[in-house]
Amino acid sequence: MRPTLRLLLAALVLGSACSVGPGDSPAASEPTPARTPTGPGTSSPRAPSPTRSTSPGVTPVRVVVGGRTFAAELFDNPTARDLADRLPLTVAMDDLHGTEKTGGLPQALTTDGAPRGSDPDVGEIGYYAPGRDLVFYYGDMGYYPGIVRIGRFDESIARLVDEGDGVSVRVEVQTP
Repeated sequence: MRPTLRLLLAALVLGSACSVGPGDSPAASEPTPARTPTGPGTSSPRAPSPTRSTSPGVTPVRVVVGGRTFAAELFDNPTARDLADRLPLTVAMDDLHGTEKTGGLPQALTTDGAPRGSDPDVGEIGYYAPGRDLVFYYGDMGYYPGIVRIGRFDESIARLVDEGDGVSVRVEVQTP
């Protein structure tokens, strides 16, 4: 066999062994939102997309805060699925650092396959494992250990800034 032909065949074999096909999925620790997430250390917040494009495995939810309803979705990862299995639930949330609303869950969620920390985007939903807290991010906070990104809102949640500490938040699966 000619050396050029051998090199071409070797490149084809190696290339196909390293590629990700349409049936393959990303690592279990990564959320699968309808948009591309930023990596740790990214400081520029992105606004949630204004239109819903639900991916397979994503769970649509409704978040009711002080009489206002926000549409959101939970990502397809073990922590988000664990939360979805426990819905509906009501949580008292407090403001933290002018960037997030956070409230303790009655029981810890699984963190199987989750990264050690994350850099949630503005408009995302997170789980802070060390405190068993559900977190809604309305400001940029950067990378923090113990955070698992589990969902995102379909619209701006900037109005949450006006809600005081101890606000009651109801999260439920959105039915068609």
